[in-house]
Amino acid sequence: MRERPGILLDGSEGEGGGQILRTALTLSIVTGKAFEMIRVRAGRPEPGLKPQHLASARAAAAICGAALEGAEKGSTRLAFRPGPKIRGGAWRFEIGTAGSTSLLLQTVALPLCLAEEPSTLHVHGGTHVPHAPTFHDLALGWAPLLRQLGWPVDVRLVGAGFLPEGGGEVAATIGRAAPARPVDLRRRGTLEEVRVIPILAGLPTGIAARLGNAAVARLRDHGVAAEVESMALPAGPSKGAALCIQAIYERLPVTLGALGARGKPSERVAAEAVDAFVDHHVSGMALDAHLADQILLPLALSAAGLQGGPTPIHRYSTERVTRHLLTNAATIRRFLDVDITVFGREGDPGEVRVVPAGIGEVLPLLRAERQGEGA
Repeated sequence: MRERPGILLDGSEGEGGGQILRTALTLSIVTGKAFEMIRVRAGRPEPGLKPQHLASARAAAAICGAALEGAEKGSTRLAFRPGPKIRGGAWRFEIGTAGSTSLLLQTVALPLCLAEEPSTLHVHGGTHVPHAPTFHDLALGWAPLLRQLGWPVDVRLVGAGFLPEGGGEVAATIGRAAPARPVDLRRRGTLEEVRVIPILAGLPTGIAARLGNAAVARLRDHGVAAEVESMALPAGPSKGAALCIQAIYERLPVTLGALGARGKPSERVAAEAVDAFVDHHVSGMALDAHLADQILLPLALSAAGLQGGPTPIHRYSTERVTRHLLTNAATIRRFLDVDITVFGREGDPGEVRVVPAGIGEVLPLLRAERQGEGA
């Protein structure tokens, strides 16, 4: 790259992790705006690019023919100049470690929805690892909501990958985005069903029973009845366990969970998963904190007119305003001409509004006019 990219990002700002980079990669592909990021992951104990971040950057570059600078392990600087066209088709990406397949998939899925042809992806790495959405978070929460919003992404687990071996594989099919529609997820409706889903790979089936029984008992203490649906994962080179709590509300499902680990009692795994569900449920909000962060990018692309159709107004509520959400919003504003307003203090329940630039300023006036007409 001979000339300096137009957008300069500081990776030490906000939550200081890899999300700034992944969001920037997605938006650079879609908008055609190049960027340079300095102090990559400066807020982490081991700053710089790790294998999963390198794999995401290289995958992003592959699908649009981008030029990369600084794409080396440990690098604290990355420059990305996107190519002229998003290329669908068949793609295979290798992380090479137990790095998150979910985070790589989330980096390239939305741009591929805007390609002229459909895509199939196979991503090798970790499918159920800490500090990242698990495959089941994607399959039960993120992907169904994306499809509801007009972004046709479907995921399938080929093989499970837990720490430390990894070696898992996720397959995805991606179609062309449908025209945007307004989204209002401020209310979730009544709780209709709760499912407890113990997930095992290469471990004795008795562990599933212990996970399920412990979760059902803890939910009962909170006055919530639940059914257990055990799930054996496709064979892979690694062994592991996880527990999902899927809450089916009137308007959407919400998936929360916890990962097992060697020496970690089943009761502790169940307690973490159930407590995450209870925190979300008592908040009264529609989306859990993680999904509220993940859904911001597709809604911003829609509000910016990149999904096709009219540019709508989007609103949703979240159980907790996080530093991750605020950092993601700040990064999006650097690339897109949209107004993102987060109501609520960090750590508290809140609401997010995503609208085309300029509309946010007139909404209070329109609301006041309507109230005056009804007086």
